[in-house]
Amino acid sequence: MKIKKETTKGLIYGLSTFIMWGVFPIYFKLLENVGAVEILAHRIIWSFIILIILLRVKNRLSNLKIILRDKKIVLMLFLCGLLIATNWGTFIYAIETDRILQTSLGYFINPLLSILLGAIFLKEKFSLAAKFSVFLVFIAICIQVISMGELPLISIILPLSFAIYGLLHKKINVPSLEGLFVETMLIFPIGLAYLTYLGIKGDGSFDLNLNGILLIICGLVTIVPLITFNSAAIRLKLSTIGYMQYISPTLSMLIAVFLYNEELGISKIISFSLIWLGLFIISFDSIKRKKQ
Repeated sequence: MKIKKETTKGLIYGLSTFIMWGVFPIYFKLLENVGAVEILAHRIIWSFIILIILLRVKNRLSNLKIILRDKKIVLMLFLCGLLIATNWGTFIYAIETDRILQTSLGYFINPLLSILLGAIFLKEKFSLAAKFSVFLVFIAICIQVISMGELPLISIILPLSFAIYGLLHKKINVPSLEGLFVETMLIFPIGLAYLTYLGIKGDGSFDLNLNGILLIICGLVTIVPLITFNSAAIRLKLSTIGYMQYISPTLSMLIAVFLYNEELGISKIISFSLIWLGLFIISFDSIKRKKQ
């Protein structure tokens, strides 16, 4: 009974997480009159402040000493910070330039790219189904290149930055909350310097108005889903989390098409279909292997 109750809690946390991530475009659209880099800087700074409070409340600030003593871990966390900032910044830029569909495509690609990196760098098993699925992603990207006349950079940078971020975290194995704090702490000076520069020029958007409130909320928007995700992860099977992660890009795609009228042309339909086929193949293969 207790296990069932915890699983139900996990499902609620998981659904909450992926729904929040899926509707992020609506939140960032409210800030489209603020520059993407400025939003990113605020996201870093307010996330840092919230993480300090969380670690203090949870009495886990002392854990940071162990992490900060290891120069190799600190360097890798700095790289993680740059990667997650790249991911956040690219996502915000995509929303502001009406390319939500490209973000959706990117996050559908992400699981398959993570499998590829795991096979290359962690020597994880790379089945025939996985190889074929990755090949389908390659074809999907080629179709977008032909259709757009250029690389779909947003759809590549988002999954690549997040997959490498996940790979580095596999290597360093630090608690998620402490790790995220050190990452944001190391890139905090960059965000602060940029906002100071905007303030001196008089170009900043932060004020006692709706924009100011939304920019402060950036920290909560970042941290709350990570907390609910961690709460889901400790209560659910990894495979369940894996299937639930497709909720976010699906919601983003629906929001792009039906709320913001982004065009879902034939090339995008074909690319999405190929990636969905790849995800179906890899999921079916995973279920089959577990039964064996």
